[in-house]
Amino acid sequence: MVTLPHRPARWCIALLLFVGGGPSFTEQGYAQTSPPDTLIIQVHRAVARGLSYFSSPRRTLDPDAVLLHAYLKDRFNLPKLVKAERVLAAIRADSTSQFHKFLRLAEPMRCRMDFLDADGANDVAAVGVWYDELPDRSLFMERIRDVEWSEPYQVTHALWAMAMVRNCFHAEVDTAVERRLVEHNLAIMASNRPLWNDVAIEALAMAQYNDTAYVPPQEYIQEIIALQNLNGSWNWVPNDPTRESQHTTILALWALLQYKPLEWPESPRDMVVH
Repeated sequence: MVTLPHRPARWCIALLLFVGGGPSFTEQGYAQTSPPDTLIIQVHRAVARGLSYFSSPRRTLDPDAVLLHAYLKDRFNLPKLVKAERVLAAIRADSTSQFHKFLRLAEPMRCRMDFLDADGANDVAAVGVWYDELPDRSLFMERIRDVEWSEPYQVTHALWAMAMVRNCFHAEVDTAVERRLVEHNLAIMASNRPLWNDVAIEALAMAQYNDTAYVPPQEYIQEIIALQNLNGSWNWVPNDPTRESQHTTILALWALLQYKPLEWPESPRDMVVH
């Protein structure tokens, strides 16, 4: 479960830390006016409900949600997932699972060369996680350029990988390819709203992570909040109660935590891999 100790009201604001990024390619996000107080309150409440969703003692946590939560936890000062250790132990024990290569998001581990084989969305992201272990750093951009541009999850994961390489390893990336990835992620959002599905919410989280100057339109945030279930979760497919998803829920929290026209702490933490 999630440990939710009593915290002062300023804790809600302390949750809303922005993440680091590179040059801005999303000018349409610049002309935002300050959000009304009601929207700020709605964001705070949605985040609190989402965190509470993971606190249920009856809930079995999914590996991808635990790994992404670990990636976000220190950055946003999130409460610890008490049940996470059980899930992480299972990931450690199964070296053949698709999640094993992402264990570095939560704790130190050694790289295996097969982690660097890029085939599909998850493996594209893994190349970003293990960028510092590539035998030739130029291989990273080769892998990114080879993504299937018609596959939405490959596009979102490729932007995540590029943002990780810059934010975690302080490396340079090909800005022309980055611009193309950003444009594709913005298109994914535009084509799936106002009923945001899993990949559209992922695209929003990645666009914000990649570019600290990007501020989503207020209606994007309002639409995502409106799709939250009563138990604090989001659905993989909007308005389909049979498709409740921890993956979509942790991505929605990531997107809301990065919403920037709010009151930020002065010293946000860097997001790192171990």
